[in-house]
Amino acid sequence: MTDCSTAVNVSAAMLWTAPGPKRDHDRLILGAATDPAAWADGMDEDMRLWLVGQVESQLLYGERVAVLGREGEWLRVAAAEQASGRDGRGYPGWLPAAQVSDNDVFLAERAALPAAAVTATRTLLYADAAGREPVAELSWQTRLPLLAAVGAMLQVRRPDGAVGYISQYAASPLSPAPFDGERLLAEARRFAGLHYVWGGTSAWGFDCSGFALRLYQSQGVAIPRDADEQAAGGTAVADGDLLPGDLLFFAGPGGQGDIHHVGVFAGDSTMIHAPNSRSAIREDDFTVGKYGEEYWGARRYR
Repeated sequence: MTDCSTAVNVSAAMLWTAPGPKRDHDRLILGAATDPAAWADGMDEDMRLWLVGQVESQLLYGERVAVLGREGEWLRVAAAEQASGRDGRGYPGWLPAAQVSDNDVFLAERAALPAAAVTATRTLLYADAAGREPVAELSWQTRLPLLAAVGAMLQVRRPDGAVGYISQYAASPLSPAPFDGERLLAEARRFAGLHYVWGGTSAWGFDCSGFALRLYQSQGVAIPRDADEQAAGGTAVADGDLLPGDLLFFAGPGGQGDIHHVGVFAGDSTMIHAPNSRSAIREDDFTVGKYGEEYWGARRYR
């Protein structure tokens, strides 16, 4: 399967820094069927802190990856839908081979057909239009090839080539729309109180740049995966010209050194962000305290 395209076939796959055994708790996120809700909700602060340096990112059901190599039951991949300067093919890392499918029909339709995007925080994917046979739980911003509308369901293609169904109340066909910072903030505030997860890009937990990545994806704008690369792109914005949805970046004391954090401007002197492994998504004043001391500047993507 080396150097080929494939796609994630589990609710959410963690992209690890290295292959091999993990903690017993991580069995919930390592198999051919995963339970990211139980995995994320079952971690205490120390368990969340352990992820720092162990995890690179998180991939959603149906996200495409390029397979770069294999070591036993693990694949080295590049996440094609998460841009990174570390590899032009996508964000690099390792995941279990059991968590991907290389079905040609899915890959062709992913490239050629419009997509259905999950708009609910989480929803179920079903094998049948009656909604009696759940296949997987899907996160907000999961995107699958749209085949048809069937009653109250959207018929989609699953990564293994089978057909699936998502409620039209929980997903909608993607359609071009102008960027709307207020709409982005409304999406962000839906996740207030959600625990931070290092590497997270899903409704089971975000890190700071993963939160920004998905928020901008919800507005049809692709940005890099990591905060330092997000800060290197876009258009610089003066403090007095900030608009809702602009990205705010933080470095060391005096705003010097490497970028280590990103938040989303929420108006006045506030931002909404995923602070760190000890906390949850919240709104803070970014002009005072540590954030005020480490503020680096802002960027606008549209």
